[in-house]
Amino acid sequence: MASWTQPIRHDVWTFDYCGFEEFWCRVRLKSGWTEPFRRPPGTWHLYAPRVEYRERLDRPELHRENMWLQFSIARGDPFFTEGLFAAFRDMEEIVAPRVRLMYALQQRGEPGGALVAHGLFLSILGEILAAARRGGDGSFARPYFLRGPETAAARRGESLLEQVDAAVSKRLHAPPGLDELAAALNVSVSTLAHRFRAETGMTVVDRIRWLRIREARGLLGKPGASVKSVAQALGFSSPFYFSKVFKEISGISPLGYLKRQTGR
Repeated sequence: MASWTQPIRHDVWTFDYCGFEEFWCRVRLKSGWTEPFRRPPGTWHLYAPRVEYRERLDRPELHRENMWLQFSIARGDPFFTEGLFAAFRDMEEIVAPRVRLMYALQQRGEPGGALVAHGLFLSILGEILAAARRGGDGSFARPYFLRGPETAAARRGESLLEQVDAAVSKRLHAPPGLDELAAALNVSVSTLAHRFRAETGMTVVDRIRWLRIREARGLLGKPGASVKSVAQALGFSSPFYFSKVFKEISGISPLGYLKRQTGR
């Protein structure tokens, strides 16, 4: 087992990036040192000036990349005066490419490069503040999520719930898996799962099941419908499994629902 570093502390704001596997941290807050927590790849940490933290890298052979920005703020948003530490997930690679470009501009020393780098830095501050307003509390358990590329649905103002419903409703007989659904919505699986749960209070899988049973109730109300035919139409593996899911969601068996609709 690797050992912990000595406490690290900077006199300026530090925004650093983790590209490691099996990377662990502890942060000293007002209440004392946090318990050790795993820092997933694709995570940025924002440390206020003079906040101490310690790190432990258990698998150094899996090292990929690390980056950091250090800056001072004379005046600014209350976010930068009230907090000591915040975690951000950048699963869609929103901030990381900008930092890489800033480094490249610094190394090349091209005319105007410093001005471009300053603009990139200001855009990163904007992403930090915007993420902090979208939910989460910035802790390692509930990090802020940096935004993903804007989709056409997002530009139309559709909520994540509406986007998921639209994608799933096209294929209720063979619903897309989380990987396929996340790709269709242009987000990572992790981002989709966390955002959907935060915005709706349910999991994506729960919503898919609910949508299929809602459709099943409509189909059971049509003339000549049977439990078996509806189960087959919606792609359930068996009428037994269909009945189990239907009763869990509706509180009544599909046969009982069918009899209620037909009066038989």
